[in-house]
Amino acid sequence: MVIDIYDSEILYGIRKKIKLLRKLNDLTQHELAKSLYVSYQLVSKWERNISSPTFETLITMTDIYHLPMVFFNSPSTSETQTYEKEKIFTAFTEYMLQPDSDRPTIQTISVNENVTEQMIKKYFNNIDELMYAFIFYTDQQIKLEVKNHIRSNKNILAIFIEDVAPLLYSKRLELNLLYTRPYIKIYWINFITSKYKKILSNHATTIGKNGIELDYAIRILTSFIETWLSQSNPEPLEDFQLRIEKLTTTTINQWPIFNRSV
Repeated sequence: MVIDIYDSEILYGIRKKIKLLRKLNDLTQHELAKSLYVSYQLVSKWERNISSPTFETLITMTDIYHLPMVFFNSPSTSETQTYEKEKIFTAFTEYMLQPDSDRPTIQTISVNENVTEQMIKKYFNNIDELMYAFIFYTDQQIKLEVKNHIRSNKNILAIFIEDVAPLLYSKRLELNLLYTRPYIKIYWINFITSKYKKILSNHATTIGKNGIELDYAIRILTSFIETWLSQSNPEPLEDFQLRIEKLTTTTINQWPIFNRSV
């Protein structure tokens, strides 16, 4: 049994959420471990809070078991918690702004005078949990609310150009970090790709029912976004929109990259 919707009131810490995931899908620790290509002993350690799953494993679980992206994110329950988490995310952003920074640790982030190691560990057991929460936080700030447009059968390319691109451009500084820092880039791309796939696969009539076509469409659009926002000074929104309109209405052999005369 696969559960697609989860009540936010039953979202606990990661340890309890993994156990909840197993129970809702009627899985043993061995079965969950097999689906994730890990040992059942490791799943047991997760549930006993001895260790935590990696960021990649969290994303894999949300994808395999059709979980909402918020599933493993711990919601704040007070203004103080919200304020402290925002301070932690700010410190993490400041760390990423450092050129040639290595993969962060809780210790390197806590160098910021406003954030202590104790404060970080109050919410996150390790850096993978923090990065997962940061990515979810960034995505919420962007507010990629495309579902209503898709339900109205608006063309998916039009949604991308007219609705998604402006939201992305408004957060270009933060997204540039996510697309250019190697220790978080692949996680962000996997997260956003999985999110688009979940949204679009529920509205196949808008883009066709061919699963291969869906994968192609998502990979092409996310590649456009990555190329655009990986630039230190992304081209203006209007120029990007015109570029995508031109590329998507022109045969590939006429693209400037293949035809210097265009």
